[in-house]
Amino acid sequence: MKPPATFDPFRPLNPLCTDDECIEIEGAAASRRGRPSLEEAQRLPVRILEAGWEVLAQHGFDGFTFDRIARHARIGKATIYSRFTGKQAFLDALLKHKVEQRRVSVMSIGADLPLIEAFCHRAVAVVEMMLSPDGLMMERLLDWCDQEFGDCQVNYRHAMFENALLSIETELRGAAARDDVSITDFPLAARFWMEGLLGHIRLMGSARAFDRADTEQWARSYSDFFFGRLTR
Repeated sequence: MKPPATFDPFRPLNPLCTDDECIEIEGAAASRRGRPSLEEAQRLPVRILEAGWEVLAQHGFDGFTFDRIARHARIGKATIYSRFTGKQAFLDALLKHKVEQRRVSVMSIGADLPLIEAFCHRAVAVVEMMLSPDGLMMERLLDWCDQEFGDCQVNYRHAMFENALLSIETELRGAAARDDVSITDFPLAARFWMEGLLGHIRLMGSARAFDRADTEQWARSYSDFFFGRLTR
């Protein structure tokens, strides 16, 4: 069944279960080893998703099964089905989880630095992240989801880009107000920043592996040029 037109695979991820539900779905396993702690119950959804990520990394998409996820997470398969109706629902949640991890990681970099410095450091982090094994697997996962589940109403890669643009625009607005920087068109500025960053990643990734020194030099030049042209 195709998702509705309002479907957004990267809207904020709601908790996958309440504390009581997380405890309850441990079922027979919980009775064998004792009632799980509240901390264990709260971590259960993340544990399931991270197990799914490990299965993808080790076995690829053809080997992605709930049986393997259950073994990696050390839970019963029924526990997974109590949270996800099928493969698409699981991968939707997994993408949201990994995108949010990326967002939090990147936005924490240079939070106390001036605008240009913060964006320079974040540019390096994004390049490294997207050229890492996890980043490359995320790219393959997006392509696979678009091929398997996407249509004219749902495009996973476009949804991820829209999510990233909103984060960049929000940060530009906050940093501009804090540093008293004049930016006349925040959405356009966010789009130009992301397009330049993705273009560099594409060129760099096709030529060689991540080079920190080279990336830091590029990020400094790009940030100085971008904000110099943007704010003059």
